[in-house]
Amino acid sequence: MKTVLPDIDMGKIKLREINESDLFDLYECGKSKKMCETLNWGPFERLFDAKFVLKEIYLKRPIDGIPKGYAIIVSNKMVGMIDYHTYNEKDNSAEIGYFLNPDYWNQGIMTKALKKVIDIGFNYLDLDKIIIGSDTTNERSLNLIQKAGLKYETSIVNEYKDKSHLCLYYSIYKYEYKEN
Repeated sequence: MKTVLPDIDMGKIKLREINESDLFDLYECGKSKKMCETLNWGPFERLFDAKFVLKEIYLKRPIDGIPKGYAIIVSNKMVGMIDYHTYNEKDNSAEIGYFLNPDYWNQGIMTKALKKVIDIGFNYLDLDKIIIGSDTTNERSLNLIQKAGLKYETSIVNEYKDKSHLCLYYSIYKYEYKEN
């Protein structure tokens, strides 16, 4: 899998690889309890938490053969992130994860970003399958996933934040994407 992503300009929304200059914006996003309530991490309590995640997870991903991930930029500010956080070489698939600062919800930002990242997955990274999972309580995310054309595949109980969470996993294959 390629480990460098191309910059994308969609007018109001830009996607570029996350970098160290995004630290304060990452912290601002990640300290939101509202945003983190259905994620398996957060909220950040200290700037150090965001710095650790940025340097030890996102910026080190190319060592593991996956891209760092995209910072979602609106008005020169990182307002969220979308990335391929897991790659399965056996079936040439990757799982997408994302988050968006609640101040930017209901503006179509994540819908546009997700559709573009799916396109990049098939046409730039040459993946055969893309997967997205979501906690069953995150209706916004489940609607977004379905709007992007992914179809239900399976349910898995994941353990995080000291609780069991039922998560639904959706997928789309390259041939399905090409047909649409």
